[in-house]
Amino acid sequence: MDSDLQKKQKKVIVPLDLVYGAIEEVSDSWRQYLDIEEMKVVSVPEFPFGDEEDQESQELEDMIEEGWQTRFFGLPSKFDIHEYHIMEEFVWSLPEGKQQNTLESAIQGRGAFRRFKDTVYRFGLEQKWYDFQAEKYRELAMEWCESHGFGYRDGKAEEKTAGAGGNGTEPKNGDEGENLAWEEIRTEHIVQDEWIDFKKSAYRFPDGSVFEPYYSYSRRDYVVIVASDEEGKYLCVRQFRQGIGKVTTEFPAGGIERTDGKEYGTDRNSPAAEDAMEAARRELLEETGYVSDEWRYLLSVPSNATLADNYAHIFVAGNCRKSGEQNLDETEFLNVGRYSADEIEEMIAKGGFQQAVHIMAWLLAQRG
Repeated sequence: MDSDLQKKQKKVIVPLDLVYGAIEEVSDSWRQYLDIEEMKVVSVPEFPFGDEEDQESQELEDMIEEGWQTRFFGLPSKFDIHEYHIMEEFVWSLPEGKQQNTLESAIQGRGAFRRFKDTVYRFGLEQKWYDFQAEKYRELAMEWCESHGFGYRDGKAEEKTAGAGGNGTEPKNGDEGENLAWEEIRTEHIVQDEWIDFKKSAYRFPDGSVFEPYYSYSRRDYVVIVASDEEGKYLCVRQFRQGIGKVTTEFPAGGIERTDGKEYGTDRNSPAAEDAMEAARRELLEETGYVSDEWRYLLSVPSNATLADNYAHIFVAGNCRKSGEQNLDETEFLNVGRYSADEIEEMIAKGGFQQAVHIMAWLLAQRG
């Protein structure tokens, strides 16, 4: 159970530029804090001034102590920013060659910061370095907010969204300007093998708050074929589905094969992926032994838009004729059946046709 304090912090939305600005201005002489009630950065000197300003600083120190971790939260110091490590990452991000080698030598030993800046200037990499450093500061600001349970609002992202729709309020086409998209800010690949990419992610919501964990997976696209033979009977297969632990009746279907050895991948135009129509022809022949010269494409639809990134490609095949025997994979154990349209309608009505995408394919096919 979250404490009242944790619940309060989850409702706090911090303008990310506040934290980012504090990171940019960090120094050894001042300690910086975020005041979440007034949503501003306050600073106190590391060492007393020895004048009337000490009184104000002491009063602020007392307020910070009283509201520590409830109203006031310490912002990153120089020790948290690790500027040297950011320089190292910048060097490693460069292409292999003279620039990378020279900069790698420049950051060794005493005077590394000065030599690094001089070398960056000499190679004309100042803007590239400033952009890289700014992105690292922004990531650090995000991590700081997340570590305290705060949501955050990224003004940089908001400006970008507003520009897409003209005035930022009225959508032009589809969802443009609606600002509903989640931003994936961190991903851990829990299982990533030849079969599946199962992921645990953190997302930033449109209001700037962050949610995790969110689980999703990547699998390869597949085809579903509503196939009927020369007598008007529909070809279906019967096989065990481990998800529900039952033998189901469904249309022939199967994955689009890939030449890169993976069973997942979101690039549908990749040469690694088999053509969907060719996959449909192959699957119909392999699972049923039937072929067709009358093919019609219906639709491509996300298989499970909530959890997965793969698509189902729906086809109709008419006047199918027997051409050979089944040629099943080592994990396939299935029988072929022929059913009338009325029998399929009855199975659907009674819950005996249990694949949702296959039911959708049937309904679309009946529309002609």
